[in-house]
Amino acid sequence: MKVTCISSTGYRRIKSGLFGLIASCAILPGSAQLFIGSDANSLVIKSGESFSYEGLTLTPSVDFTLTNTTLSRTDSKTITPAPVANYVSRYFSFSNTTSAFSGTIRFSYAGVTLTPLSAGSLELNIRSSTSGWINVSGTDVSGSYVQASVGSATTLNILTLASNVAPLPVNWLRFSAVQKGNTAELIWVTGTEQNTKDFLVQHSTTGEWQTIGSVNAAGNSMEPIQYNFTHQSPKPGYNHYRLIQRDIDGTNTYSNIATVLMGENTATVSLYPNPAQNGQFILSIAEPLQAELFDALGRKVFSKSITQGVHELNVKDLKSGVYYLRAGAEVLPVIVP
Repeated sequence: MKVTCISSTGYRRIKSGLFGLIASCAILPGSAQLFIGSDANSLVIKSGESFSYEGLTLTPSVDFTLTNTTLSRTDSKTITPAPVANYVSRYFSFSNTTSAFSGTIRFSYAGVTLTPLSAGSLELNIRSSTSGWINVSGTDVSGSYVQASVGSATTLNILTLASNVAPLPVNWLRFSAVQKGNTAELIWVTGTEQNTKDFLVQHSTTGEWQTIGSVNAAGNSMEPIQYNFTHQSPKPGYNHYRLIQRDIDGTNTYSNIATVLMGENTATVSLYPNPAQNGQFILSIAEPLQAELFDALGRKVFSKSITQGVHELNVKDLKSGVYYLRAGAEVLPVIVP
């Protein structure tokens, strides 16, 4: 391991404990550590000079002292609590929150696999033990490092790089519903989760949604997770389900709609093709009825009295998404691509 202190005056600004500092460095699996003692072994970085360790460079604009702390580099995604945005698999941590720092911080991400992030889209994220994460925009030299200026005094505890585009709390991979005896089995998989709280399970046969249960979420995860929920009392005919994912901060996101047909199909209404083609559905009905189309939030976007027979339903002016057609007593999910 190489520890360097770069300054115009060499090592004179580091007190007499320099040899002890270097001697106390330890290489651990997936991490590196540097112990900085107290009193005579404190590390003083003078204004305008630089201290570099394992890819982290601090250049203070005001004298900065590190004392009685261990500086570690870890090459994994094990920060708790994690930054809001997706972050790289590298972070630096101080065992004790430092004194206030002002100046320039350079964070090297050379050698880090960025997927699904990309070079050029990263910014410095800083956390102290007494406050949340703050993100600091800077210069991202693609494939090498991010350099940012901390204009006001900021204490340092954990430093990493994260995407400058905040992700959705949940990356949905799939959501499905299948008949299992007299029950409906719901299965959903998330790719990643950020600060998730739980999932509310909602059910509908008429276009009106009712919450029928909840499932605790993982909180933070970078790996796929599968969830299951069994609806014990679905109704004969079409049963529609959706999930409301609730975040720790109170925000919500919605899943797609999953539908299962319970029992024999005695429907008097059919609609095809689904998804629509060329902005149209073909609607076939066995008796006159009122047809109403709702979006995923339950807002009515279409209403018309339709006679018995086959009709074209024009949806060219609708945004892409999942809708619900209520025709008489039946509710069908329809997809506008």
